[in-house]
Amino acid sequence: MIEYHFKAAKDTTGAFRNLYEIISLLRSENGCPYDRAQTEKSSLGNLIDEAYEYLEGVNDADPAVCKEELGDVLLNIFSLLQIHEDKRDFLAVDVVNDVCEKLIRRHPHVFSRETAASVEEGLSLWNQAKSQEESHKDSSIKAVLGHISSGMPPLEKSYEIQKKLGSMGFEWTNVDDVIDKVYEELDEVKDAMKEGNRDHVEEELGDVLLTIVNLSRWLKVRPDQALEKANSKITRRFVRLSELARERGIEISSENLDKLDEIWNEVKASDN
Repeated sequence: MIEYHFKAAKDTTGAFRNLYEIISLLRSENGCPYDRAQTEKSSLGNLIDEAYEYLEGVNDADPAVCKEELGDVLLNIFSLLQIHEDKRDFLAVDVVNDVCEKLIRRHPHVFSRETAASVEEGLSLWNQAKSQEESHKDSSIKAVLGHISSGMPPLEKSYEIQKKLGSMGFEWTNVDDVIDKVYEELDEVKDAMKEGNRDHVEEELGDVLLTIVNLSRWLKVRPDQALEKANSKITRRFVRLSELARERGIEISSENLDKLDEIWNEVKASDN
């Protein structure tokens, strides 16, 4: 047993210190066996899950959920910092110092003599500074495309790759061309389907997804967030459809598709 008396902090510095101290105690010799057993790899899933739960709170405009899930995100980040300190890879203070220095370097319009009068100009200066840093590293994929994590979910990775390509000039001239490309890729899926070649169908569907992601970028929409909202919407609507079908004695099956389609349209109309 560890004797510890928690006292709520009155400022951010004190609050962060409390959290880090508690995590350190949990991973100590007299702490929790589960917490001590965690590694950076075993903690990754939790960090990603909590980030998506925070995103759900944002999409639902629910401050209470956002507050709770941000706390869980911080818990996982601080745990990872402690894990690396325990392994003597680096110190938490080194991580924070590095990111502080990076923020200053990449904001020359704030901390130096450059100027930025718009969001676009500020982002351009950030990208210029980032490109200069990366050009001094090597000529590998990272030097060309920047640091795009191999562990990033495919949808987000596609967005980041295409954003980088666009910043290098490999870009469409207007959004209408991107939309035309979507239809072109869909036609190629149809052709692949006629061939009956599953691998070719998969390849062409991948091209459709790439183009849809690129269209999202042109419309300044994050595709992962748009898809998550769509997931929430279809889930909400189907739950309501199930409730109405049960109230009306309609079984959810292929034999009742016409009736279910009517209910779906009813739910859709009331949800707009």
